[in-house]
Amino acid sequence: MNDFLLILTIMMSYRGPKEQHSRMERKYFMQIILGIFLILLAIPLETYRTGLGDVEIRQPLPPGGEDRPEPVRIQTNTSSALSYLVIIGGSIVNLHAMKKYHSAYSEIKEKEERPANIFIGLGILCTVIVIGYCIMIIT
Repeated sequence: MNDFLLILTIMMSYRGPKEQHSRMERKYFMQIILGIFLILLAIPLETYRTGLGDVEIRQPLPPGGEDRPEPVRIQTNTSSALSYLVIIGGSIVNLHAMKKYHSAYSEIKEKEERPANIFIGLGILCTVIVIGYCIMIIT
C-alpha cells in the first residue's frame, strides 16, 4: 500500500512534459496552413476547368486543297463542383484543427495560461478570408 501512495504522489507532482504548448501550437498552425493551402488549391483547379471549357479544334487539310477550314470551337459543359469541394475539404481540415487544439488546450491549461481563444479566432479569420478570396476569384 505504501508503494501505491508513493507512485500516486509522484504521478500527482508530474504533470507531463514541459513545453507542451509550443508543440501543440506548432501542430495547430501547421494544420491551419495545410487547410489554407487546400482552400487555395481551388483557384488553379478553377483556372484549369475554365481552360477546358473552351476548346478549339483545328481541322486537317482537305485532300488536294491548300485552304484549311476554319477551326471549330467546342463549348464543353464543365462544372466548378470540384473547386467548391476542395474549399469545403480545406474548411473541414481547419475546423478539425481548431476543435483538436481547443480540446488539447483545455487538458493542460492549468499549468500555463495561453491566448488559446485568440489563436482559434485567428484561425477562423484566416480561413474566412481565404474562402472569401477563393469564391470571389471562382465566380
